[in-house]
Amino acid sequence: MKSLRSTTAQYIQSEDGAVTVDWVVLTAALAGLAIATTLVVSGGAENISGDVASQMADQEINTRFGSAFERQQWDAHNPGIYEEYSTWMAGFEDQQLLEHYNNTAQYANAEPNSGHPIDTYHDEFWIARDEAITRGLVDEDDPIPTPSA
Repeated sequence: MKSLRSTTAQYIQSEDGAVTVDWVVLTAALAGLAIATTLVVSGGAENISGDVASQMADQEINTRFGSAFERQQWDAHNPGIYEEYSTWMAGFEDQQLLEHYNNTAQYANAEPNSGHPIDTYHDEFWIARDEAITRGLVDEDDPIPTPSA
């Protein structure tokens, strides 16, 4: 008794007229089925792509969320120092800037006209905070650090 594999191999290798016609018919049937499937699927794909295109036509795609951070959105007690101190702190290493930010945090909510050096330290804190936010070291929404005792 012959195995299915040997029978199939013999059938494929046969070049008799009837076998050749069978292969032609089978191939044509498969090609027809493939074309019919493509037509059905392409119609659906076209319909969906049209729906997506019409939906997206009216959409505004945001590539940036929120507003950009702006420096000096706080009340300066000693406004004349902003540019000079900003330039000075821009030269700090990240760790040095964070240390200065934390050291001056105790003056963050100082009352205006508290005198020197408190007014200056108040502004130094906020300038350091602006620089730290710009560098991505602290978040704009982070609370003011609590000074350690």
